[in-house]
Amino acid sequence: MVDLRSSSTTDGRGPDASPLRQQLKRETADLHRRLEMALGLLESELSLDRYRRVLELFFGFYAPVEAGLARMAAAHPFALPLRDRAALLESDLLSVGLSQREIADLPRCADLPRLSCAEDLAGCLYVVEGACLGGQVIAPVLRERVGVAKDSGASFFIGDAEGTRARWSLFLAWLEGLVRAGSASADIVAAARATFLAFARWVER
Repeated sequence: MVDLRSSSTTDGRGPDASPLRQQLKRETADLHRRLEMALGLLESELSLDRYRRVLELFFGFYAPVEAGLARMAAAHPFALPLRDRAALLESDLLSVGLSQREIADLPRCADLPRLSCAEDLAGCLYVVEGACLGGQVIAPVLRERVGVAKDSGASFFIGDAEGTRARWSLFLAWLEGLVRAGSASADIVAAARATFLAFARWVER
């Protein structure tokens, strides 16, 4: 999960970044690095077998997390339609050789981040939406090293492609609006950390 947020003024380090974005970037950096190291997607020895295992781990985390996000978004309207990225992962798993039955039998993460309020929703989405930025760097590496593209196993990481930045900007605007409306920044940051930690523990298990 490479993070492109550090290269843009829409992240937590640009000169125009809000205090909330700076805090999110700073206080999730350690967990972000931990998750990236556990996944190893940019390692030179990445193999198709290792990539398949990473897809299985992502699916096992995203499927239950997205179900929870959908329930929360119904109660706390989100500015953008939620993406069904678990469906992209399922398509990618089929492309790299798993059957529908094997996918259905994959374990699902049970130690999920709490989703009980708008701040929890915002913090979790910070991780899920932000991961799409990293996918824009990871996708070309996957094509080069393991030979997968959008229709052959990399649709999750390609995601919205050229629309990724615009979606991220809209998400950030929604996030700032929550804080202006009274949501607690500290609780949003805590929820983002909890999401990163749950994902890292799932990958490391």
